Amino acid sequence: MSECFEMQKALSYGIKAEIEAKEFYKMWADNVDEEHYKKELMELSEWEKEHEKGLKDYYMELYNEEPAIDPDLVVAPELKVQTKDFQDSTSILRIAAAAYLSEMRASEFYTKLAKEAGGEAGIMFEKLAEMEKGHMDTTKKRYMKIREDVVGFHAF
Repeated sequence: MSECFEMQKALSYGIKAEIEAKEFYKMWADNVDEEHYKKELMELSEWEKEHEKGLKDYYMELYNEEPAIDPDLVVAPELKVQTKDFQDSTSILRIAAAAYLSEMRASEFYTKLAKEAGGEAGIMFEKLAEMEKGHMDTTKKRYMKIREDVVGFHAF
């Protein structure tokens, strides 16, 4: 990755992805009744908020300016859900699958950045990739629980 332009673009993209994920988990939390789901989803939203802050801070450190984030850029279209999507179990199952997929893509994105950036930046991206893997585990558990509720038994 050539230092200035591509890293700058990658960081902006990562920041936007974290914003989308943060908003997605908050919307999901706002649309569930079970307090333990709400708590878990708000925790995921807060983690994404921390990732966003870390990336913004790094961007400021490198470029001494606020990152320009394109509000029209859609990083993860599967996370663009409507409130009505939270109304039935099939939609909830699709949303849970989308969350897992999004976390997997984030982990892959940060793993790639870690390899290309190297040094301290590489270490930061490796940590983000590991955190996203943890989010993958959480979202997979959530998916499996919802699936069990929908089909009536634990299949795996």
